[in-house]
Amino acid sequence: MKELLSSKIVLVEEEPSVRGIPSLPTAVAGAVGLTERGPIDEAVLCTSFESFVQVFGTFVPNSDLALAAMGFFENGGSRLYAVRTVHHLDPHNRASLTATRALAFLTAAGAPTPARVAGTEPAAWNLPDGATLTVLVDGGVEQTATFQGTAARVLTSAEPFALGEGAELRLRLGSDLIQSVLFHPPSEDPMTADEVAAAINAQLSGGKAEVTGDAIAISCDLLGLRSRLELVGGDALGLLGLVPGLSLGSGNVQNLAAVTQAEVLDLVAVELVGVRAEYNLQGSVDLRTLSTGASSTLQVSGSAAAVLGFSSEPANGSELGVAQVLRLEGKDPGSYANRLEVEVRAAASGDPWAFDLLVLDDGIVVERFANLAMDTGYPSHVETVLNDPRTGSLVLRAIDLRVPEAPLPEPQTVGLSGGDDGLAGLEVPDFIGSSSAKTGLHALDAVEEISLLLVPGWSSAPAIAHEMLRCCEVVRDGLAFAVLDPPWNCSARDCCNHVEGNGLSGLTECAAIYWPWPMVRNPDKTCFGPAEQLAVPPSGIVCGVFARTDAARPGGVYDSPAGIDKGKLFGVLGFQNAEVLEEAVRDLIYPKRINPLTTGPGLPRFIDGSRTLKGDGNFPYVAERRGVSFIERSLKQGLQFARHKNNTEGLRSQVRRTIITFLLTQLSNGAFRSTEPKKAFFVDVSDALNTPSVIFSGKLIARVGLATNKPAEFIILRISQDTRALEAEIAV
Repeated sequence: MKELLSSKIVLVEEEPSVRGIPSLPTAVAGAVGLTERGPIDEAVLCTSFESFVQVFGTFVPNSDLALAAMGFFENGGSRLYAVRTVHHLDPHNRASLTATRALAFLTAAGAPTPARVAGTEPAAWNLPDGATLTVLVDGGVEQTATFQGTAARVLTSAEPFALGEGAELRLRLGSDLIQSVLFHPPSEDPMTADEVAAAINAQLSGGKAEVTGDAIAISCDLLGLRSRLELVGGDALGLLGLVPGLSLGSGNVQNLAAVTQAEVLDLVAVELVGVRAEYNLQGSVDLRTLSTGASSTLQVSGSAAAVLGFSSEPANGSELGVAQVLRLEGKDPGSYANRLEVEVRAAASGDPWAFDLLVLDDGIVVERFANLAMDTGYPSHVETVLNDPRTGSLVLRAIDLRVPEAPLPEPQTVGLSGGDDGLAGLEVPDFIGSSSAKTGLHALDAVEEISLLLVPGWSSAPAIAHEMLRCCEVVRDGLAFAVLDPPWNCSARDCCNHVEGNGLSGLTECAAIYWPWPMVRNPDKTCFGPAEQLAVPPSGIVCGVFARTDAARPGGVYDSPAGIDKGKLFGVLGFQNAEVLEEAVRDLIYPKRINPLTTGPGLPRFIDGSRTLKGDGNFPYVAERRGVSFIERSLKQGLQFARHKNNTEGLRSQVRRTIITFLLTQLSNGAFRSTEPKKAFFVDVSDALNTPSVIFSGKLIARVGLATNKPAEFIILRISQDTRALEAEIAV
């Protein structure tokens, strides 16, 4: 403070000794699944079912995510981050997705055209390493693009190999499951390279072993960037002179045996000048010159040309032909756009530089865009208008092909085609995804506020369930909660076997499973058939109940989302397996920590359980675990102010007061078993915890104990004969 030179009142603002800790949202859900359309491997926030439909479309077969979103919002949810997945050739590479966009071209007559060579063979293409695509453009010199791909490969030490009976080598090829190779030496002598290679080839799928001199080369069958060979372990590993680790293939395509359209487009753009590759309606690619007019020429040759279906005959442009001026594509990959048509009309305004464009879905006009321009100098340029993220088309995107003099497309109606949902070959890794590529579940990694995790319908797959639990416990430090679905149409005993047989029983407090699948009104009979009711995975509805309970009052997260009041299921008409209505059946599954969905005479349909998968941990109940996670997340956020400050007694006291103030608020919100602070919690930042060695290591330790609430799972009524009058008479 500056020196005071005269009498005055001075105002000085000081840093608060107690920091406020904001209450973070408790029921923000993250979900992964299949949808009609929408961005792939991207987390999109939806705040209503209508906003979900706007981005991801409506119901389609296998649309468990849309059904879960409907149940989530109907039961009280308000924030859902949805991720669309499809089949990926390699989950570690987002660009390897197999879904494709539908497309169509708008044309203009009387315009100069490029020289064009059309491909006639649809993707994907099987090419050898070193396959070439050679072009001669406008009479210039020949240019060549080369397709390259090598296999992931490891080399053993030199023979002989002292492998004992039953020695094991464990390895993974590509993104497949781990394979095991067992060795059985034909004699007591060490095995030769030929014998080891033969043993590997007899048992290995997707790879091979070849003798190279005195050693053995083990390689993946795939050639290209997708080729992966991971040595996992086994006692034979060291005996072969190998070490655990990952080897990768190389090249400029993912898989030479399945080269995609996008890879051809990229390779041509990088290696060839004066020519570009474009998608065509046959599912192949065309090559065209960048120049237009009669002087434009193009000739294609090379070993890859025939595979892609290119003619070797020279092609010529023209001065006045029918030119493709605008490429229209589905905004997202998927077959939904195959039913779209685009109609071009003369501009209703009469402006000679403009045209109107209508988008039709199954013959019904769904979008109109007026006064579009082909000239990039106009604000209403067709790309600018249709591709605007806020006001543009919800179903299309436009690519101006930049024809000289920007001719307008003629009045015409064209249909889009070639779109594919990319579901062929769909497998568990497509839902699990990759933490490095941020695909599948890991597309949600960057969204910190997620506290609930679900993969509707697919979380019954053990590998997906285990990855969900790892994401909650490890990736999110136990601050998120997974809601698992049982297998479709399973019995109570099947559900018990599922939990126990797949290692879920007793695994974590950060997850719960609910059974059976509920029945809801069929929302779309054209999609799901004529039945009035439809079985849906419970996770979406259950997460909606969580959100409704949390929002019902301050501190709602501490209330069990179960019972006939808090656990009421909106929109549920019944259950896929009626045996859940039997008390004896519920007595079978509840000890296995499976939460039943049920009803009874005069009762609503409700959640009849509040147990996590793990019963012997600190916080074994759903509300208890989620309440503690909320407290932990809030404290983690609210104590950021203390980081990098000097670790003094004053700072530790401020941390303690800040935590206590927050916990007193939670006390008033019903977070604890007692209403007395001393019995409800404790906060310790004493010198016993913060010793000099701890302080010198840059740490400040605070220990917080919480007396959390326990739900009343069982109501026990002790009924006996009232003998008070008889006892009084005898006493006289």
